Amino acid sequence: MKSLPLLVVVVALAAACGSAGRPADSAAQTGVLAFSRCLRSHRVPAYPDPSSNGLLPKKTPQQLGVSSSQLEAAQSACIHLVPNGGQPTPVQVAQYRSVMLVYARCIRAHGVANMPDPDSRGHLDIGPGTGVDVESAQFQAAYRLCKKDLRP
Repeated sequence: MKSLPLLVVVVALAAACGSAGRPADSAAQTGVLAFSRCLRSHRVPAYPDPSSNGLLPKKTPQQLGVSSSQLEAAQSACIHLVPNGGQPTPVQVAQYRSVMLVYARCIRAHGVANMPDPDSRGHLDIGPGTGVDVESAQFQAAYRLCKKDLRP
């Protein structure tokens, strides 16, 4: 389940978007809060609650003080608490892809000509081995200007 951490972030972002930018409904917010609490009860004690808009934090196992397998096991045990069992609806995927498309266009407009558009699921293929050096000064400068576009 290597893609589970990203999936959870995608689902939380999509759930937090709501319809037409409205806040997530209380059931979705309750689900992501229960997910966070469940992770803590499954040996990931440093996992924080979601933000006030229902977004789950994107934390690495190292930041949480656990191993990758420990985090994956906790996520597997708790994913049923996230709305739709952790699977985004087609509408949520489209909303997420739309956000990522605006972000990719902004990055290109600020000098990273080879920044790709997101795929059909909204994922961006960037980083080591992709031709987009996210550590370069040019990308970092564009990111600072464009990260505002990542907010739902």
